[in-house]
Amino acid sequence: MVGEGYTKHVHEAVSGLMAKYSLTSKDFTKAVLYAPDARRHADMARSLGFEATHVQDPLLTTVGHTGAAFAPMMLVAALEEAKPGDKLLFVNYSDAVDAYVLGVTEQIEKIRDRRGIKRHMESKAMLPNYGKYVHFCNLMEWEFERRPLDRGALTVTWRERKHIFSLHGQKCKCCGTIQIPPQTVCTWCQEKDQFEEIRLSDKRGTIFTFSTDERAMVPDLPNVLCIIDLEGGGRFFTRLTDRDPARIEVGMPVELTFRNMHDGAGIHNYYWLARPIRC
Repeated sequence: MVGEGYTKHVHEAVSGLMAKYSLTSKDFTKAVLYAPDARRHADMARSLGFEATHVQDPLLTTVGHTGAAFAPMMLVAALEEAKPGDKLLFVNYSDAVDAYVLGVTEQIEKIRDRRGIKRHMESKAMLPNYGKYVHFCNLMEWEFERRPLDRGALTVTWRERKHIFSLHGQKCKCCGTIQIPPQTVCTWCQEKDQFEEIRLSDKRGTIFTFSTDERAMVPDLPNVLCIIDLEGGGRFFTRLTDRDPARIEVGMPVELTFRNMHDGAGIHNYYWLARPIRC
């Protein structure tokens, strides 16, 4: 129950933290509080003595509850506006409560150019109609899928984690060719096992070629598959998301984004997609 779980334990944890370090709500510049919903969030902030102006927006009306990422996303949003010397209260809740007193240092000035929450929100693509929303939320019944369900494999995910989660490719030490996914033999000079690891997740690129599939089993039809020429070298095959199909063209600038590809057997499979650069 919320009253015996979230409300009770979060209040006890924060009250204990403040008592231990002789702090009150007025000592904090901003409170970043986890909550299961907007009502509990407001109730918790009020019970801890925080005024609304000193509580970080929970993003529930603009993003929604994002699960494990929920509290860290609020913290990132708070740090985007924080100044050196600010003191933040950060509280997360799941199987237990984590409560922290965080001090903001001068190092915050070095990351002002990050995209963060604000710029991600400004660059979001709006759904064009209610039908898309119904499709995305799996509220529409479809004909039974005739193809086998792609479940993914935890063993493969672990073995290729640097490629899947960090989008690390490789650069040939002999000819400088960049390729992804990693291979044993260079596609250009055919040298074997002569590579160095290289991060590609922060690279932008342009569309070399693309195709569309109007009958694919994906939430956002049509399914757009594309080959990207990455800046600095390398070609990457992936899907294009957050796009207007009528405006896709060869040479379009794109950036990479980490997204959920598909779910199966309780496994959430994530990978890197491309999307048009908006800001």
